Amino acid sequence: MKNTPGTPEKRNLDEKTRAFDEGYFHSGNYESVNFGRFSQYWWARRYYAGLVRRFKRSGRVLEIGCGLGHLLLRLEKGFETYGIDVSEFAIERAREAAPSAHLQVMPAQDIDTFEQGFFDAIVGLHVIEHLEDPESVLRKCAHISKPGALILLATPNLRAPFIRLKGSEWHGYKDPTHINLKYPEEWRRLVEASGYRVLKLFSDGLWNVPYLPWIPAKLQLAVFGLPAALQLAVGGAFNPIRLGESAIIIARKVDAKAKESP
Repeated sequence: MKNTPGTPEKRNLDEKTRAFDEGYFHSGNYESVNFGRFSQYWWARRYYAGLVRRFKRSGRVLEIGCGLGHLLLRLEKGFETYGIDVSEFAIERAREAAPSAHLQVMPAQDIDTFEQGFFDAIVGLHVIEHLEDPESVLRKCAHISKPGALILLATPNLRAPFIRLKGSEWHGYKDPTHINLKYPEEWRRLVEASGYRVLKLFSDGLWNVPYLPWIPAKLQLAVFGLPAALQLAVGGAFNPIRLGESAIIIARKVDAKAKESP
């Protein structure tokens, strides 16, 4: 039995739960986040929900690392929503934000407890960089997904143009729980090796200001962030990898039977 009291798996989950407690959501990359309406965070959740709907109109959707539940709330209309997170605090807040969702405290490594071919879409926003074995989790994502199912991933982009300028303050490096940063092409290879066909590989634009000294951050955001704002506004997927802070991957699970048929 998985995660029984006293087992290494249970102790490991307890450690991760403590690492992502309430304090995590008020410090580091989250320290200056505004969760309110029309904030950057609000627009991002609206955008990602729109991407899911662009490729899938209905079905069962799982968010791995669902956090505070705001994306699941946006997907409740038309979807049966599921969310997992290692943070008990996050799941408690997600239950308030998305009361119709099926939510539970669970590490990503345990998603194979869901039935094979159960989901029509899986979303993981800034999750895979936290995982000790993302390759295994991606394979399990394919296992619990139907043929043709969508997977949407976002992760810090090691091709971002201002990493050297930001140094340790770059959002990818700032969070000590980011233990698996990889280049976008490596993530693409792993996703495809797991049984998916990548449809889009792009970025979210430049928003991690300030990049330059002596220039107000708001002014820099207005200039550098214009392509990101345009992409958000139109729901597009056109910002190139080398001009963005995060790498975004949209892929579909390959239908093995169709592939084998003559």
